Amino acid sequence: MTALRRGQSTVEYLMTYGWVILIVVIVAAVLLALGVFDSTSYTTTAAVGFTEFQIPVGGFKLGSDGVLILQVVNQVGGDVLVTGSMATVSSVVQPNRFPINGGNVLGPKQTAVITYIGLPKKPAGSPYSARVNITYTNVKTGLAGFVVTGTLTGFVS
Repeated sequence: MTALRRGQSTVEYLMTYGWVILIVVIVAAVLLALGVFDSTSYTTTAAVGFTEFQIPVGGFKLGSDGVLILQVVNQVGGDVLVTGSMATVSSVVQPNRFPINGGNVLGPKQTAVITYIGLPKKPAGSPYSARVNITYTNVKTGLAGFVVTGTLTGFVS
């Protein structure tokens, strides 16, 4: 008789946890259907990385025509010669068009605007993430090949 009672309590235990698991799955499915787990709804406008170059607030935008405009401020502490730059959006890589607005040699705290043409066209308001590499030479030391990498996220304007 005690074996039957233990079996019955085991079945009741499993049934209780079964119902709890079923409810959790249903709630998760409803939240997924409502878009709570949609990562694009949490996209913010941010510039991350770019240790040697500062990106001012509002210093970048991707237009619906596929043109990315990036404003950079030299934070190296000396003159730098920007020798190249690439932007990647949705696996499409584009070099910038030289000369950079403001010149390819940037003094300390000097600002330049870099333009990338030919990136994917996206509808206005859609989220994007762009990976940018800027290659430069330190003019004072003559050392070349420094690469600054960063990520820009925001909404297409």
